[in-house]
Amino acid sequence: MTRFRAFAFDWIALAIVAAAPAAIFWQSATSLKRQGAAAGGPLENAAFYPRVIALLLSVVVAIHALRLLTGKVQTVSPFKASDGTRLALILSAVFVAYLLALPYLGFHILTPALMLVFLLAFGIGPLPAIIGAIGIWLVASFVFEGLLNVVLPVGIFNITLFS
Repeated sequence: MTRFRAFAFDWIALAIVAAAPAAIFWQSATSLKRQGAAAGGPLENAAFYPRVIALLLSVVVAIHALRLLTGKVQTVSPFKASDGTRLALILSAVFVAYLLALPYLGFHILTPALMLVFLLAFGIGPLPAIIGAIGIWLVASFVFEGLLNVVLPVGIFNITLFS
């Protein structure tokens, strides 16, 4: 039990990281399948790349969990609160809220707002942050909708740019 207490932050981080592949596999089996974005062959749909990343992330999580269980880790947890911990937790919560709201408000409304919040949080001035957020949003939209022909979440307003 002391091993679990000594590495409590490691287990918490591991659980958070493990939630990402679980969410990806769940979404590709439910909502993406209903939209027809995960129903084709593995190279023909939007779910292939996230599934590959989720699979690789699952392998890393499993390896780290085994290392924690067998004691093949440092004697002290590397996860200690530092100056950036609060900002990291806040931005992580903002990103989770973004993911939860994405199906309802859509990619084209939420992504520029998310990018603006992140750029401002990283200390970029307001005007460069606005320009950067719009630029990142437009480039991502063009790459996914225009070049890769991926259907991005349109939300309740059905907004698309390059489709």
